[in-house]
Amino acid sequence: MKKLIFSILTLLSVTFALTVTSCGGDDGVPEPGPALGTKNNPYNVVEAINAVKGLTWTSNTVYDQTGEVYVKGKISRIAEHGTFTDSGVFSNATFYISYSGGEYNELYCYRVHYLGNFAFVPGQTDIKVGDEVIICGKLMNYQNNTPETVANATYLVSINGATDGGSGGGPSLRGDGTKENPYTPAEACYVVKDLTWTSNTVYDKTGDVYVRGKISRISTRGTYTESGTYGNASFFISEDGTENDEFFCFRMLYFGNKEFVPGQTDIKVGDEVIICGKLMNYQNNTPETVANEAWLYMLNGATDGGPGTDPTPSGVSGNGTKEDPYNPLGAVNAVKGLTWTSNTVYESTGNVYVKGKISKIHSNGTFTGGGTYGNASFNISEDGTEKDEFLCFRILYFGNKKYEEGQTDIKVGDEVVICGKLMNYRGNTPETVANEAWLYMLNGATDGGSGHPSGGSVAFATNSDAQSWSEATDGTYGKGFVASNEGLKIGYYQHTCSMSVPAPNANHVRIYKNAVLSIASTEGKRIKKIVIGCAPDAGTTSYCHDMTGLEGGASAVANKSALTIAWTGSASKVVLQSNNSQVRMEKIAVQFE
Repeated sequence: MKKLIFSILTLLSVTFALTVTSCGGDDGVPEPGPALGTKNNPYNVVEAINAVKGLTWTSNTVYDQTGEVYVKGKISRIAEHGTFTDSGVFSNATFYISYSGGEYNELYCYRVHYLGNFAFVPGQTDIKVGDEVIICGKLMNYQNNTPETVANATYLVSINGATDGGSGGGPSLRGDGTKENPYTPAEACYVVKDLTWTSNTVYDKTGDVYVRGKISRISTRGTYTESGTYGNASFFISEDGTENDEFFCFRMLYFGNKEFVPGQTDIKVGDEVIICGKLMNYQNNTPETVANEAWLYMLNGATDGGPGTDPTPSGVSGNGTKEDPYNPLGAVNAVKGLTWTSNTVYESTGNVYVKGKISKIHSNGTFTGGGTYGNASFNISEDGTEKDEFLCFRILYFGNKKYEEGQTDIKVGDEVVICGKLMNYRGNTPETVANEAWLYMLNGATDGGSGHPSGGSVAFATNSDAQSWSEATDGTYGKGFVASNEGLKIGYYQHTCSMSVPAPNANHVRIYKNAVLSIASTEGKRIKKIVIGCAPDAGTTSYCHDMTGLEGGASAVANKSALTIAWTGSASKVVLQSNNSQVRMEKIAVQFE
C-alpha cells in the first residue's frame, strides 16, 4: 500500500513539474539534445542559449565567445532599424529568433551579415518576422545575461530555405577579381572562405586577383614608413571605408610589387586603393592577402602601370638618409600626402636629410639676420636656381643649436645639407618644421670647420611613434629590437632574461629584468654621458633602477626622484643590463666627447 501511495505521489509530482515548465513557455521546444551546432546538425535556439549560458563577459572588448556554430530558428522580432534595408550602408541586420517564432526563449541576432557573409545589396530579399533562418557565426553572453551573436561575426546561411535570397544558387559577385572588375572586400572574403590552412607553410591560396576598397584601419606599424626596412604595409579595407565587412591586407608590397622606398607616397585611413596578389584564409577563419605576395596597384587614382614600373616622380632622388639625402624635389615629394589642420595640429616626418644649394634667402633669413633667435630661413634647389625649391624654415645651426656670433653664416650659392622634420604647411607648402631642423653641412664642412659638430649631443624620444624600430638579433645578447638615429645605433635585447623582449609601444620601451640596452656610435665618436628618462612609477612599482655596465666600463645610476638613469665614462659603445627590475625608457640623451 505504501509503495502504491508513493508511486501515485511521484506521478503527480512529475505531472505538476511538466505543467509548470510548459506554462508560458515556448510550446513544442524540445529539450537540448544531440545537436552539434554544425552545418548539417545546427542548434535549435534553446540549444544555442544553453551553449553560451556559462560564458563570461567583462567588457565590450573582453568576453568569452563560442567558435563558429550554426543555429536554426524563426524570426520573432526585428529591432529598430533591424532589417538589412533599414541599416543603410552598414548592410547588416539585428533581430530575434526563437524555436517557433514566439517572443520567448529568444536568441538576439546582433548585426548579422547577409547570405554568404556578404554585405546586403539593395534589391536582394530582406528579412521579416516569421522567416525561418539559419545563421552561422560566434555567440556570446552579453553582460552575462543576454545570449546573442557577436557583432559582425555572424551571417545568414539561409532564409526560408533559400541560400541566395531566392535564386537557388550562391550569392552573385559584382566583381570577378580582374583589373577591370576587382572584387569588393566582402567578395574577397567570400572567395577564400573554403580555402584550407594547415600551418604557416601549408595552406591553399588563390592566384593573383584584384580587390578594390577604402582603407578603414591601419595595423600597428601598418604604413609603409612605419614598417621600416621591410617596405611593406598592413591595413584593412572595406567598400565604404567603415569598419564593416573588412578585408585584411597583410604585409602588402608597394607599387610594381617592390618594397616601399622612403620619399614615396605613404598610405592613410580613407585612401582608395586597389591591391593585387594572392589571397588565403589564415587559420581557416581570417581572409587576408598572402604576406609579401600582394602589392599596391592603385592609390587614390594613381597606378604603377604594372609590375616593375618605377612610380617615383621625375626629378626626385635620395631616400632621406645621411648617406643618401633627399634632393629638394625628394623632400617635396616626401611630404605631399601629409595633412595640416592648424599651426599646432599637423603631420610631420621623422628626422631626414635634404641636400641642395641655397637659391634664395628670406628677409632676416641668414643666421645673423635671425638675431637673438639664432635660426635662418632660406630656399634650396638642386642647382641653386629659383626652380623646384624647398623651403628651409627657421633652421637651427650646427649641432641642432642656435647660431652664435662669430660662427660662419650662410649666403646664396652655398651647398648645404639640412637635417630635421619636414611638414606640408597649410597642405600646400612643403617646408621644415620651425626650429626642429638644423644645418648639418655647409660647403663640405659639417661643423663650421672646428672638427666636431657644435654641442656634440643628441636627444630624442624612444617610443614606437618616434623611432623606426625593427627586430634584430645580436650575436652576444640575442633577440631584440634596434633603431638608428643621429649617429647612434640603439638596441635592446633579451640576453639572460626569462621572457621574450616586448616590441616598443607608443609611450616607452620596456627593458625587462636581465635584458640589456646597447648604445653605440656609428660615426666613430666616443660617448661621455648618457641620461635615460624613465616612465613615472605606477603606485609602488618603480621603473627607474640602477643598471650594470657590461660594455663601456661604468654602471648607470638611477635617480628615482628625477626619473633618470645616468652613465658617465668614455666609450664608443655602452651596454647596460637591467639587473634589478624592469626599466621603462621614454627618452634618451647622449653627449659625445
